[in-house]
Amino acid sequence: MTRLPAAAEPRHTRGGAGGAARADEAAPAWHRQKVKLPKRVWGSGHYTPGAVAVHAQVTALAQRSHGCTAGVTVLAGFMGISKRTAERCLAELAAPGPDGRPELVTRRRTGPDGDGETALRRTRPVERGDHWAYVPVLAAKTLRHPAFVIYCALTYAVATGTPVTAAELGELLGVTERSARRLVAELEALGWVTVHRRAGGHGRHAYEVHDHPLRLVADEAARPDTHGGSGADTDGGSLVIKEDAELTDESTTQVGGAFRRRRGDRKWGPAVDTAGSSPVGGAEPGTPDTFRPAAKAAYDGPQLTLSPRVWAVLAPVQDLLPAVSPYLVRRIAREIGRQLDGGVFAEDIRDQLQRLRAWTPAEDLRDPGRWILGAALPVRPGKCGRPDCHYGFTRYTGAPCKACAEVDANRHRGDHPPPTSVRAYACTACSWTSPTPLPLQRCAACRTA
Repeated sequence: MTRLPAAAEPRHTRGGAGGAARADEAAPAWHRQKVKLPKRVWGSGHYTPGAVAVHAQVTALAQRSHGCTAGVTVLAGFMGISKRTAERCLAELAAPGPDGRPELVTRRRTGPDGDGETALRRTRPVERGDHWAYVPVLAAKTLRHPAFVIYCALTYAVATGTPVTAAELGELLGVTERSARRLVAELEALGWVTVHRRAGGHGRHAYEVHDHPLRLVADEAARPDTHGGSGADTDGGSLVIKEDAELTDESTTQVGGAFRRRRGDRKWGPAVDTAGSSPVGGAEPGTPDTFRPAAKAAYDGPQLTLSPRVWAVLAPVQDLLPAVSPYLVRRIAREIGRQLDGGVFAEDIRDQLQRLRAWTPAEDLRDPGRWILGAALPVRPGKCGRPDCHYGFTRYTGAPCKACAEVDANRHRGDHPPPTSVRAYACTACSWTSPTPLPLQRCAACRTA
């Protein structure tokens, strides 16, 4: 391929053209310099893309006879980044890596006159058995840092003959498959790679990487992003519903499969022109036009029904149900069903509701739904803690509980009966034990005292 005439050295600004520089006889020597970048740096995901690019720059400067003696400000100027960003990338490389060894070693120096000199930096060498990508320094200087990591991965894949997909490139950077496709398209537009679509095995793309950009990139207006089928923000609408893989070439290769932005069975009607229309419900003359959403339509579905077993349990409080909201009626029915499925007899629950209804004055039933759900249905053991005692009455007969009466008598004498079972729960006030958990960790006698 014929290479275009050389151009001036690019200005190293972050996010620059990335394809404006050419490496030929008139270009500087570093345009043709290449370095071995270990896969543990660009392929492990442990280092940021900026640190990967700085690693390549320090490795290139360390190949000189006197090593890399450039200061932080000089390195930042070479890379087109700020000094603070360069310091952060150097600190990231100097920290221990995944294997416990740092990728960058810095040695402070002092001159013969006692004045300090710039530090000498060197990167961890590529050892025997390490995998690496042979990349040009020009790519690290001119490409955006995420695109440079993708370039390293494609260089390694081409050199080793490894097929690669956009999903695998996205996992390398921790981005989506779509973002990886954009980065590959950016490299192709800048001339750093050539994509032979569907030319690889199993219909995959075949990539060809270049040490130098093959063509000049003309500055043009950015094309609107279709956002996977939707129009640009200024257009205010969707252009298509389904993507055309032959046009967009964005068919998914993710392991988990693709996702759809809309339901396929949804019916889309024609656009409605609302220009000049009045607000819903009408507005008074002279008032500003403000949109008011239409009132929510009343529920016209099937009415709430209760199963026969639940309706039989609610017989003592059936006159209160019309004043209870459907939401609370459903919760009441679920609670009754849970107790019935747990082994509680329906007669016991109905007897409990009837007894509490007789005890509760009518003026205290201001919210029948909350009373049924919060006071009548919960199983509340009496003072004795026996499971067949509810509020001091025997569940099956309705007679006063003798054990609770004995607790009351002992309370007046100042003592409690000995525990009737293995000690499990103790009252924090009097240390009386109970076979069941105690509310607020206190027995009924101490709570009412």
